[in-house]
Amino acid sequence: MNSVQQRLQLGLAASVVLLMLLLWWLVAGAIEKFGEEFVQSRLEHDADSVLSALQVDENDVLQLTPGRMANIYKKPFSGHYFMVLSDDATLYSRSLWDESLAVSRLPKGEVRQWNAQGPAGQTLLVWAGGFQKQGQRFTLAVAEDLTPLLESLVRFNWYFAGLSLLTLMVLLGVQHYVVRRSFRPLERILREVKNLQQGAVGKLSEEVPTEVQPLVREVNHLLHLLGERLQRSRNALGNLAHALKGPLSLLSQLGQQESVRALPDLSANLKQQTDSIRQLMDRELKRARLMGQGAPGVRFAPQEEMPVLVDVLQRMFAARDEQEKPLNIHWQAPDVIFVFDRDDMLELIGNLLDNACKWAKHQVRCELLGDEHHLQLVVEDDGPGCSDEEIKQLTARGVRIDEAAPGHGLGLAIVRDVVEIYSGKLTLDRSSTLGGLRVSVCLENRAVNGSE
Repeated sequence: MNSVQQRLQLGLAASVVLLMLLLWWLVAGAIEKFGEEFVQSRLEHDADSVLSALQVDENDVLQLTPGRMANIYKKPFSGHYFMVLSDDATLYSRSLWDESLAVSRLPKGEVRQWNAQGPAGQTLLVWAGGFQKQGQRFTLAVAEDLTPLLESLVRFNWYFAGLSLLTLMVLLGVQHYVVRRSFRPLERILREVKNLQQGAVGKLSEEVPTEVQPLVREVNHLLHLLGERLQRSRNALGNLAHALKGPLSLLSQLGQQESVRALPDLSANLKQQTDSIRQLMDRELKRARLMGQGAPGVRFAPQEEMPVLVDVLQRMFAARDEQEKPLNIHWQAPDVIFVFDRDDMLELIGNLLDNACKWAKHQVRCELLGDEHHLQLVVEDDGPGCSDEEIKQLTARGVRIDEAAPGHGLGLAIVRDVVEIYSGKLTLDRSSTLGGLRVSVCLENRAVNGSE
């Protein structure tokens, strides 16, 4: 169990349950102890009453004074009993009927107390002591039935258990509410982290509990450093490309001089090398713009971006042969915002549409499917298409099938880079409806899905 909230709730719940059990055990034990002490004090009082009723007759024999005993001792099996053991006689209360108490003789001044089985299976508390009165030594034992007390204790335990269960439920509810309320700021941080992964925010809010504020500040600091390093890398690549443009232009001009053109091999080699360097610069500049999944960029909204992109492409390819029909770019996309970097998606879709427009005769079709975390893109045209062998070569860096078409052959290589960054899948085949090349791309934002 990795949830701190669940572990805290379970720990507190277990503590409350143990506390209630301990409280029940202590209260039940205390009530039972107090009940027994109350019965004991009453037995001592009854023993004083019996002692006052004992007299020694003219024959030095212990006798009970008639009329001085309580009626409770006259009712058979009333639950109140006494017994007097002396050398000359043994006296019983009428309530014992024909039963007896298991009492042993005690020396003068000694007192004992124990539980015993009484008449009719009653549980008795017996109090006994050794006495001397008017020269006669005897042992007096008084007993009382504990059954009513034990039954009251059972009823109390049930009542207390019900009240404890109700109290426990209330405490657990209050505890759950307090824990949930205490973790609510952390849930807000979790939502902000998800928004950060999706590109909705650029940093985390620092209005958080004191315990996690250093962590949030450190995350924001790392995000700031990441952004600065990314920007510095892009700026460095841009500066390098700008610095190389001058020498490349000079090399190109050098290749056009008469002295160099007089050497065809040297001129062709020089042109080839300068073109390769220029292609490499263009490719790395485009690749530097790719953010990749999990970066705090801007999300891609096709309903906002696609009309502008399609309009630009139609303007670019409008200057075609006037005898041909105009190029028609048809696109379709759901009204959702994809959790992918906007620049990456524009680079991906732009390159695919640009390539399709170059080879299409009259029609290009682009379709986007999926939800916010999954994107399926299909671009197809009605151009000549490619053979199976040519399709295997299309995604290689800088490979072009028809050198007559403009461009440097970097479009599909950039597409492959974007697909690799998002661990997606790129498929090329022939369109069953338009007859030209069909490119399918499946992407999944694993950084976002893995955190949910």
